[in-house]
Amino acid sequence: MRACGAALWALSAAALPWGALAGGAAVLRVGAGGGRAAKTFPAVLAEWSDPAGPIAARPVVYDEENAEGCARHRRCRGCTLLVRQGDCTFVQKAKQAEAAGASLLVVISAKDGAPMGMASLGGRGSSTPRITAAMVSKAAGRKILLELSHGRPLVAECEKHDGLMADILSELAVAALAVSLVVWGAWHSVEDLRRPEAKAKFNEEVVAVEEHSGVHFVLFGSVMLTVLFFFMKYLIYVLLFLFATGAVSTTTMLLEPLISKHFPNLQATRAFTLPKRLAEWIGFPEEHSCSDAIAEGVGSAIAVAFLLYRNNDSFGWALQNVIAIMLLLTIQRTLRLPNLRTGTILLVCTFFFDIFWVFLSPMIFKKSVMIEVATGGGTGQSVPMVLKIPGDIPGQFKILGLGDIAIPGLLISLLLRHDLVRRSRRFGGYFTAGVVGYAIGLGATFVSLYLMKHGQPALLFLVPGTLLPTCAIALRKGELKSLWTASYGPEGPPEGYEALADEEGKRA
Repeated sequence: MRACGAALWALSAAALPWGALAGGAAVLRVGAGGGRAAKTFPAVLAEWSDPAGPIAARPVVYDEENAEGCARHRRCRGCTLLVRQGDCTFVQKAKQAEAAGASLLVVISAKDGAPMGMASLGGRGSSTPRITAAMVSKAAGRKILLELSHGRPLVAECEKHDGLMADILSELAVAALAVSLVVWGAWHSVEDLRRPEAKAKFNEEVVAVEEHSGVHFVLFGSVMLTVLFFFMKYLIYVLLFLFATGAVSTTTMLLEPLISKHFPNLQATRAFTLPKRLAEWIGFPEEHSCSDAIAEGVGSAIAVAFLLYRNNDSFGWALQNVIAIMLLLTIQRTLRLPNLRTGTILLVCTFFFDIFWVFLSPMIFKKSVMIEVATGGGTGQSVPMVLKIPGDIPGQFKILGLGDIAIPGLLISLLLRHDLVRRSRRFGGYFTAGVVGYAIGLGATFVSLYLMKHGQPALLFLVPGTLLPTCAIALRKGELKSLWTASYGPEGPPEGYEALADEEGKRA
C-alpha cells in the first residue's frame, strides 16, 4: 500500500476549466442510440457557433485517411464529422464539413488538457462557416474513437451550456474536502498525545520519514511515472487492483479500533488463523479476531464495489473517494516527519518533481507525462489516486491528486504535534497558519488552472503556502532552530511529552 501511494502521491490537480473560451462552453453527448446511455463530454464551441438548441447529428464519421479534415470528405448529409486539430485552419475544416453536408463538426484537441477555442480569424461575415463546431479534449477524443472502434453507428448531440457557477462550486467542494482531510488527518496523527494510554500501540504503527526520503521519492516516483507513461495500457489494471486492495488494509487499520472500543468481546474472540507463509506474503497477522474479520469484510466489500462500479458516473466517484480518504488518513497516521528540516527537504523535492513532470517533461516526451498518466493515457480508464467531485455535467469531474493532500498534510501534522507539545494557543500556533496557508495555496491552484486552461502542479502553490508561513512564524518566535532539529519521531518521546500526559491525567 505504501509503495503504491509513494509512487503516485504527486499526481497533480487536473480539472477542466472550460467555461470562458471562444464561443462558450458546450456539452457533447455521444452514444449508440436506441435507449442506450450516451457518454457526455465537456466541449468548447467555435467562435462562429451559437446554437439556439441541441444539434443532433448521425452517424459519427471519422476518416483515418483525412484525419485532420483538411481535404474533401465523402458526402455524409446530416452526419457528425470527427477530425483532429492540425494541418489547416479551423475555418477550412468547417468549410470542408459543410461541403460534405455534415450538421456537426467535432475537433479533437492536439494538446493535453482542456480544449481550446476555435476562432474564425476574419470575424463574422459572408465567409464565416455556418456549421456548428466544437472542440473536445484529447482524452475525450480517445474515448469517442474507442467507441467508434466497436463498429456500431453512433449518434452525437451538442448543445450550449452555461455552467460557470456550478464549475466554481465544484472547485470549492474539492478545496473544502482537501482542507478537511488535512485537518482530520493531522488530528488523527496525534492520537498518542490526545490519548497517552494508547501511545505504545500507536507508535508501533508509525514510521519516521527520513531526510533522504525526499530524494528517494523523486527517483522512485520518476521511474514509476516513466514506466506508467510507456506501459499504461497494461499497468492501469494493476494500479486499479492495488488501489482496491489498499481499501482492505486501510479499513482494517481505521475501523478495527472503533469496533474493539465499542464491542470489546469481538476483539477477544478469535475468528480464524492464516497460514504463516500466506500471512507473511500478504503482510497480515496470522491471528484474526472477530473485530479484525468484520473490518476486513467491510474493506473487501468496498474494494469489490469499486472494481465493479468504478466507471459509473453516478456513484463510482464516491466509492473511489472513500478508499482515497482512508488511504490519506492512514498515510498521515503512519508516516511522521520528525522535524522541519526533514519536512522541508521532502516538500522542496516534490515541489520540483511536480513542476518537471507537468511543465518540462513535454520537452523530452512530447507530452506532459504527469497529465498523460493522471488521465489514463488513452486507456479509457482513469488513475484512481485522486479525489473526484462531479460537475453539473455527467462524466465531468474536478480532481485533485492524493499527493497534493498527503505531502503537505505530513507537514501540517508535524505543526499540530509541535503546538500540542508546546501548549500553544489555539490560533497562535503553527497549525492554524499551516492550514490557512494550505487553503490559500489550493485557491491559487484553481485560479491558475482557470487562467492557464491547463492541468497545474498543485504543489507549486501548496509548498510555499505551507512552508513560508511556518518558517516566518518560527523566525518571529525564535523557534526556527528548535523546530528545524526537533525529534518527534516514534523512537522516543519529544521533550515535554510526559509533562503533557501527566497534566492531562490530572485534569481528567
